[in-house]
Amino acid sequence: MKWGEMGNIRFRGFFTHSLDERKRLAIPSQFRSMLGRESEGRVILTPGYDHEIAVYPLAVWEEIENRELLSLSMDYLKSRRYRRHFTFGIKEDRLDAQGRILIPDFLLKHAQIAKEVVIIGEINYIELWSPEYYDSFATEIEKSYLEDAEGIEGLRRRKDEGTSS
Repeated sequence: MKWGEMGNIRFRGFFTHSLDERKRLAIPSQFRSMLGRESEGRVILTPGYDHEIAVYPLAVWEEIENRELLSLSMDYLKSRRYRRHFTFGIKEDRLDAQGRILIPDFLLKHAQIAKEVVIIGEINYIELWSPEYYDSFATEIEKSYLEDAEGIEGLRRRKDEGTSS
């Protein structure tokens, strides 16, 4: 299987929801149906790169583990740190009957989420942001967009990167 070939996952959209008193978050219905179809409602929550929480369908996360994380040599400190960024902060969950996930305190602290949550579809996964971090990062994206767009080609994955030998 090539990188990014999981079913027809396409999380698109922007939503704002609130955590309930037990720190559960209702996943938007469009996203719930895809999670149910692709991974029977099973998800992996990890700390994101920019103080967000990344929510992956289990099947997508397992692909990332196989292609990215397990390919790193644990002989190198940089590899261990990078891999542990995810594994030290990982939580596996399943959508409950109401389509909610329980977000642990350590991830809420990472993202500085108190009550309100900005939910963003990131094509093959979902991001959860505090409104403050989201606003700050959205401003940064807007400021840097033209410069980023002009230099993006060098950051694309090679077509052969996802093939197995």
